[in-house]
Amino acid sequence: MPNSTRSVLRALALLLVCAAATAADGPVRHFDCGPTPVVAPSQAEGRLLILPGVGNTRFHLAGFVAAAEAQLPRFDVEVRPWGVPFMTIHNLRAHERNVATALGVAAEIADWRRAHPDAPFYLVGYSGGGGMATLVTAALPDGVSIDRLVLVAPAISPDYPLGTEVMPHVREYAVNYASERDLQVGWGTRTFGTIDRKNTASAGAIGFAVPHERLLEYRWSEADLAVGHAGNHLAYLSARWQAAKLLPVLDPSVGPSALRASWARTCKES
Repeated sequence: MPNSTRSVLRALALLLVCAAATAADGPVRHFDCGPTPVVAPSQAEGRLLILPGVGNTRFHLAGFVAAAEAQLPRFDVEVRPWGVPFMTIHNLRAHERNVATALGVAAEIADWRRAHPDAPFYLVGYSGGGGMATLVTAALPDGVSIDRLVLVAPAISPDYPLGTEVMPHVREYAVNYASERDLQVGWGTRTFGTIDRKNTASAGAIGFAVPHERLLEYRWSEADLAVGHAGNHLAYLSARWQAAKLLPVLDPSVGPSALRASWARTCKES
């Protein structure tokens, strides 16, 4: 088979897999993962910005958004597309446009931070959006920080200079969710490249190469099967898994130790 034909087939395969990742998560379901935190008045205003995957659609994150809004009722919750809807490969590879978009979002965050110097700001990125969230945080002006950076299967290279470029702009901590079973950010980024244009298994598959004291790495294990996560890319959209492993990071009262403790708990549907 000619190389050009193989390349086209690989592109079509990834396109189909990524398109499947934009499927809706079904009806919103509720799970009990332990005591529900009460948001104190001083924590009652904040912002949660969510960057979606390379398909750049909102509907596949509807379940997560509903759960986040219920947990943070006084936060401004926004899903921000950063590319062209359904143009998965194009969005992944549009490096110059992505860098410019990251600079624009970083400038918006800087404006918001000047108006809300003490309010919590959480930035969440899923898949390609995780790569973009990394670029956005790195693009923040000196002296401007978000509170938490949450990367879910990010399509960013594992050797991205997190310690020097990203963590100085994170007040509390960052979390990276990774699974070696995730083909999109493993085989996919080896074939088509990461958001920062490296052909390698991404940090969303194998974690970041250099640890940091305020970076928490959540690595998929077979224990996640019990909460609806089989290790693949779509499994991050499981409502039960999100309730047990992802939503605790959006609790303003939860620090790194408490987050690890919440990860060890099991949740039941209520």
